[in-house]
Amino acid sequence: MKQLLTACLAAATLLASVPTKAEPVMNLITINTQDAAGYAAWAKASAPIIAKANNATAMGLCSPTAGPEMMGDHYLWSFFDSQETAWGNSGMNPVVAAEIAKMNVERTVRTWDNWRIAKAVESTSDRGYFYNIRVRTDNMAGYLKAVANLEAELNERGHPVNIQAFVGDTGTTAGSVMVSLGAADGPTLGRAMDARTEPWFGKILSKLEGERVYEHGFAMICETYYSAAP
Repeated sequence: MKQLLTACLAAATLLASVPTKAEPVMNLITINTQDAAGYAAWAKASAPIIAKANNATAMGLCSPTAGPEMMGDHYLWSFFDSQETAWGNSGMNPVVAAEIAKMNVERTVRTWDNWRIAKAVESTSDRGYFYNIRVRTDNMAGYLKAVANLEAELNERGHPVNIQAFVGDTGTTAGSVMVSLGAADGPTLGRAMDARTEPWFGKILSKLEGERVYEHGFAMICETYYSAAP
């Protein structure tokens, strides 16, 4: 996906006269519906309008192919260039409300959370295949470093994949790390996951100090419906 894999460029802002680096954010809404096609059609048509009204840099939809917490779950995501932009939005935005009113799909909003974008990657594709895993760790810096090393080694060994990392800010996932292994197609993603049987793969992870607990793993296909990038 173009911007699901691009995330926002960090910018500089002033806070109390002290230079502060802006922190990119993903807003993630988990909805549940039995009309996946209808919801996707609405999202595809309305995402450009909603994203522009919310000053989002990108917006799209992910649908699980394995491991959803509930059958019928889908994930509507928006990317923002900073916490300031993300938190500056209003739930009463009339443009957004008008687009939501157009939705003729029965659905339930299960969760609505913000995730810090701790590791962003670039891609020129509007569609991608992903394996996500959510963990708790007492050594977040070390875990993110191991993720970056793993991504570099995978690519060095002929696996054209990328790894994103997000840190939960709200809800029950606050403090969790969500790592997303992505590829342009399913077979490429699968070959990278086959590499977990290789000794070098385990060696990289074995260097990670501290404890980590795996909370949830799932696979999905994601599409970008709007991107501010040309």
